Amino acid sequence: MSKQVKKFTVNDSGVSPVIGMILILAIVTVSIGIIYTAGIPMIENAKSRAHQQNIHNSFSVLHGDIEEVVRGPITGAGTARTTTISMDGGTLAVLPDNTRIEVSYNDGTATTLSWSPGTTEYEYRNRIVAYENGAVFTTYPDGSIMEREPLIYAGRLRGSNVGVMIHIVNISGTNTSTSGKGKGQVRTFASGDDVSKIYSGEVNSISISITSQNYEAWDRYLRSTFENSGATYTSTIPSDDTVAAVITNPGSSISLSIHETKVGSVVG
Repeated sequence: MSKQVKKFTVNDSGVSPVIGMILILAIVTVSIGIIYTAGIPMIENAKSRAHQQNIHNSFSVLHGDIEEVVRGPITGAGTARTTTISMDGGTLAVLPDNTRIEVSYNDGTATTLSWSPGTTEYEYRNRIVAYENGAVFTTYPDGSIMEREPLIYAGRLRGSNVGVMIHIVNISGTNTSTSGKGKGQVRTFASGDDVSKIYSGEVNSISISITSQNYEAWDRYLRSTFENSGATYTSTIPSDDTVAAVITNPGSSISLSIHETKVGSVVG
């Protein structure tokens, strides 16, 4: 009796689905890897940029709120303002004593005035947005930019005279801060009388010294302001955080006016 030899036939019908599943799994794995390595950082960067812009907008509102307090009571609104800021993990603080401004003038007698106007600042990912003596700054690791200008003006008067107005916004109180993920608030209120006139008269020269982490931005603003008025502006950097400037008006005098407003500020 002869044995029958069984013949096996090759059947590839199950190969294509398996290869297809392997390819799909590989594509999904690569896609997830791309999302984690490129997509998520892009999303986080976009969120960070949007938050930074939100902070800039909030400090623009704070700038306007403080100017309203400086101008005095508004009918039906009083002299206090509350500015809300989205925290998102940053730190919001009022630091009343971390800056210093000195103004010296000579009207026949040398006089020096000094203040510690302080700052209200928000720090987030090595970047600081700060309100300081009427100005708003953004501070980066390699320098700072002035975003909103202070109440320091200079202009050409009749003939060759130059007029200068310096308004000190003096934030008083104690150090306060808050951090977290929710909302922070800055409450600003008048802490003294209305705007105080410190001095008004004709002077031969003005010296301004500002000690601040934003000293370079202060130097740029002061130079532009006084040179555009026709005055002569010279400055030095006596230390890493101080700019010292001298303003003169050769052949003529300077009409100087100095004002101060004391403002209380707390965060919570």
